[in-house]
Amino acid sequence: MKRPFAALVAISQIAGCGGSDAPTDPSSPRPSASSSPQAGGVVAGPYTLEIRPAASCGMGGPLTFPMLAAAAGSVPKPGIQVLVVGDGSMLELEFLSAATSLAGGLGTTEVGVLSNEAVRLWMRAIGTGAVTRAADGRGQVAAGRLAGYVAFGHAGGPEGSLGSCDSVDHSFVLRAR
Repeated sequence: MKRPFAALVAISQIAGCGGSDAPTDPSSPRPSASSSPQAGGVVAGPYTLEIRPAASCGMGGPLTFPMLAAAAGSVPKPGIQVLVVGDGSMLELEFLSAATSLAGGLGTTEVGVLSNEAVRLWMRAIGTGAVTRAADGRGQVAAGRLAGYVAFGHAGGPEGSLGSCDSVDHSFVLRAR
């Protein structure tokens, strides 16, 4: 007689755990909100650009650069211009801008541009990336893809003295700072 009663108590306790009719206690743990980045945000102001050659190139990296982004026209399509701080003509990114993505050209002049790591970069590439919101609400690209030519050199050395590579698997990050 005790067994059926114990089984009934156990079943009633199991049935009372969770479910739509479970009591709501504000102190009980709840699933955390999604930590996925929120899409969109205006790309403007100071950024750090990170260029990472494709792994198959064997060139190392990444190289980083201080950049400044601003709107660049609206007709026929909205755009974003991102220039290296200092001499903006040395490294330029020209993107067509959609609400949640950027696509366009990235390039240097024939003299290249010196990175924060004291390595010179030469680049002619096309890039695409999803725009997500940074902590301050501005847009940024956390994982962009580059296709084209990337070369590294010593600070005062010739183009490609530390390697060069054509690939569709280079990557970039444009991080708000």
